[in-house]
Amino acid sequence: MPSLPRLRLPRRRPPALRLLSADRSWYLFAPDPDTPMVVAGFGDAALLATELVSLPLQHEALVLLDEQRQVTSILLDPPAEVGLFVGHCPPPGAEAPFCQTLSVVLQERVPTGPPLAADREGYLAFRRIHMAQGLLLLDVLLTDGDTVRSLAIGCDPDPIWFDEFLPAMTPPD
Repeated sequence: MPSLPRLRLPRRRPPALRLLSADRSWYLFAPDPDTPMVVAGFGDAALLATELVSLPLQHEALVLLDEQRQVTSILLDPPAEVGLFVGHCPPPGAEAPFCQTLSVVLQERVPTGPPLAADREGYLAFRRIHMAQGLLLLDVLLTDGDTVRSLAIGCDPDPIWFDEFLPAMTPPD
């Protein structure tokens, strides 16, 4: 199988699009279309989560992906209504089609052990909300920039990361 491009945020990033909602500032980052970012498995998702701390992220990022798990855009600290209902009303600047999401939550310290009941309930509710919009929530990842914890692996008896994923590879020119 041909190798996938290495998942890395570009060193020279264009400035993120700054958006305002109800006097709250948040950002939309669009990856370079010439350097695709594919989240093929949990390792890629964890790497992306640790890379996101280099962006102007304060609390949460919502990563939007297409059917081949290529990142189409990343919402940094979106208002709750945008993060919850992104399938119904995509934000300005996120015109590329997406059908999968990945949430990354920045925490001061990532807890160890099994998820708390509140984390489990929150993850399952967030997943149901996204499913009702025709979106597949891949995971909610908790990170402090070094450690990454998957709520999908901790809460879902059959997490997506354990399914085989073979992205369509474009033939060389």
